[in-house]
Amino acid sequence: MPDSYSAAQSSLSFAKLVATPTDTAWSQSYNAGNLFVCISLATQNAPEEFSLQSVGKELFDVLQSEFFTLEQKDTEHIKKAMQISLEKIPQDIEASITLTFFKESMLSIFIAGSGKVVMKRQEKVGVLLQKHKTSTNIITTASGFLQNGDTIVIETGPFAQEIPHETVRHALDLEHPNDIVEALSPQMHAQDNGTLAAIVITYRGASHTEKMITEEVPSEELAEPEEQTVGTLYDSDNLRIPEQELSEEAPPEKEQSAKKSFSLPSLPHTNFHLSHRRKLFLNIALILLLLLGASIFFTVKKKTDNQQKAFFQSIYPQAQQDYQTGQGLETLNPQLSQENYQKAESLLKDGETKIKKGSDYYNQMDSLLVKVESSLNTSTTGQTTATKEVTPNKNSLLQIEKSNKDGIAFGEDANDVYMITTTAISTISKASSDKKDIIKNTNYWSSPQAIVPYQGNIYVLDQKGGVLKFVVGSGGFGKSSYFVSNAPDLSQAAGMAIDGSVWLVLKGGSLLEYTKGKSNGVQITGLQNPLKSPIKLVTDISMEHVYVLDQGTSRIVQFDKHGAYQNAYMNPLLGKATDFTVSEKSKEILVLSGGKVWQINL
Repeated sequence: MPDSYSAAQSSLSFAKLVATPTDTAWSQSYNAGNLFVCISLATQNAPEEFSLQSVGKELFDVLQSEFFTLEQKDTEHIKKAMQISLEKIPQDIEASITLTFFKESMLSIFIAGSGKVVMKRQEKVGVLLQKHKTSTNIITTASGFLQNGDTIVIETGPFAQEIPHETVRHALDLEHPNDIVEALSPQMHAQDNGTLAAIVITYRGASHTEKMITEEVPSEELAEPEEQTVGTLYDSDNLRIPEQELSEEAPPEKEQSAKKSFSLPSLPHTNFHLSHRRKLFLNIALILLLLLGASIFFTVKKKTDNQQKAFFQSIYPQAQQDYQTGQGLETLNPQLSQENYQKAESLLKDGETKIKKGSDYYNQMDSLLVKVESSLNTSTTGQTTATKEVTPNKNSLLQIEKSNKDGIAFGEDANDVYMITTTAISTISKASSDKKDIIKNTNYWSSPQAIVPYQGNIYVLDQKGGVLKFVVGSGGFGKSSYFVSNAPDLSQAAGMAIDGSVWLVLKGGSLLEYTKGKSNGVQITGLQNPLKSPIKLVTDISMEHVYVLDQGTSRIVQFDKHGAYQNAYMNPLLGKATDFTVSEKSKEILVLSGGKVWQINL
């Protein structure tokens, strides 16, 4: 719920926006009863003898003291209170102060330096008062009466400069100050500017019909080239954007056309004469037709906008909460922090498919998604692991693999290296380098991913045929399937290893373990950054861990044999690696990447 203030028969509900301060930029939004102030301070160099925060606090303390001791809270006395408080600001600090004072249904506005006040009345949005960068000695004012339901946005000058008016206007489509602030917050924090601050206020109370009056700025002040002041007339029946603002946004010819009144199109020339009465009826019919068309258009548009708004509000606040929770848990519980980031990412990615691209809702979701993905990447990148180029024994698996470019996958036992191609399975002797084909491919496999010799038999992982088992016999090898029943879908399988159980890794990042064809229910736990494009799996009965080469994240990930994450070895070389071996006894990993063999120490 927004904060609120009540007086007599009127009430104000409000919510605040304040950017993160820095050593050279600070801002704050203050409220004291019916007084609302947005202040920003900026300097070129961080001061050593004081902080901007202390200057800002002293400024507001003096302003508050001067304001609430005033016997008459009229324009001249409030301006004088502001000028006294501004005397406390050092010369090298640039200040922006936007102040509003509510007295029953009367609103008074004061801007020193630069600032902006925007109002929404019913369906109309306009700028009440805007002042661009100038000396803080010049204070511009406006005052007038409010109507029930009016919403006012007071902004520091930097906020008005960085956050487009169109963005504020769209945010004002929302009803409550808290919702408006939620909509504007991502846009503000994306600017990385500590001088941005605003307050959104909704007035509830009696309505008046008096006009808003703006104070004239002296001509000598307007002569200053850096200053621009815009005053706006505002009454109960009409809210308009000042002509000054229109002239800045549109070319002269467009400005002229914007000032012209609209008229009905002329009727085509005919040879028969229409009486005045018939012309009148025809014009009335045409007007009604136009009104009907406009009504249908705006009804459909409003319905669509409401649907988009409802969906946005069902997604964005939860994603934002998950993101903020993840930030708070980064140091306390990194794993839980990542889970919250992943929840936010999933919500936002799904939401973007159902929100109109390019809309304010889409842009807000996309802005938050960038932050979420940045937090995921930053928190899970880890340290780069050192590598060095080595030359292993010429009969090792990786050296033999370098010399046989036609091999699709390779495996090894103590005596031989096993190679599978599209046509055959071959062995290459580690002792003599002799090569011989042992199994011809007679439509056994079509998309092999891995080959593993185990206890005299040969296992082949094929995306179409599953896990093929070639059993050695007196007459050669006989083919069977490892999965007798309930075979899993292995169309996305990427790697296989055997330690008595069959281990598989899928391209989607899943790690699976089967014993005698039945799943052991292994699931990956503790891994903050999921596997994105795994291509090879290494383990055997003598090893304590399972290792996965993930090209998508340029790392080798170590798991225990329950699927729990243990470690990750990261290096850009691993993004192009094609194979690797692990020796836990020698505490080293050998990697084949770019036609060379590299060593990583465990």
